Amino acid sequence: MLPQVRDRFDALIASGKLPLPVLPEVAAQVLAMVERPDCDARKLAELLKRDPAMTAHVMQVAGSPMYASATKVVSLQQAIGRLGFATIVQIAMVVASKARVFQLEDFEPDVKAAFRHALATALYAQEIARSRRSTVDSAFLAGLFHDFGQPVLLQALVDLHRDAKVEPDHDEVIAAVDAAHAAVGSSLVDSWLMPAKVAEAVRLHHAPEGCELATVVALADSFADGAPEQPLAALLNMYPEDVEAIANKAEDIDKAVEAIA
Repeated sequence: MLPQVRDRFDALIASGKLPLPVLPEVAAQVLAMVERPDCDARKLAELLKRDPAMTAHVMQVAGSPMYASATKVVSLQQAIGRLGFATIVQIAMVVASKARVFQLEDFEPDVKAAFRHALATALYAQEIARSRRSTVDSAFLAGLFHDFGQPVLLQALVDLHRDAKVEPDHDEVIAAVDAAHAAVGSSLVDSWLMPAKVAEAVRLHHAPEGCELATVVALADSFADGAPEQPLAALLNMYPEDVEAIANKAEDIDKAVEAIA
């Protein structure tokens, strides 16, 4: 990487002025609405209809093998009733992430793969949390957001190389992104007003000892890579049979990624 590009990249991160994507309005409103005691499927359906992409995702997931039943879903309100508010929040965050974060023309295969990996990590984190009877919602969000910094930093490096009128070296760019993505991802999660413990887990997921949620994410990350790490499971007081039970859900999780991504 050219020294001037590297210097500008480092300065951009150090200054805290890296441009961060904004949480879409409808996704933010969904988060707020489901916390209200008067929230119901009708009101939530009316809100979701303002975002066609989100509506399409909800209908697609409701009709997927994971949630399909003898009764066909024919309306958004019916889909919400079948999926539940927690799943609707997850879908809202997935759609927001895909639209605002994981969109980049350059390095497109890398970004698409990163999004699918993030979603798989979120689903594994949810299963780990469920097996430990801990908070499932936070685990899903921390897993989904754990690599948020990657596409943001990729975009910054693409722009810096374009300004310098040079072609980026793929391996050098990926290495630079990997080194800095956890801290930047945590800042993005903060800017989206997610819970502080989710931002902390994103920041620490490559060095998770001492942070339970970060350890859940790190273990989920290894599950998504197809090689669950028993030492991480041990930190969570999980036994080999617990790890095996979650590993056996791989096919279902792959189907869920296909349905949602």
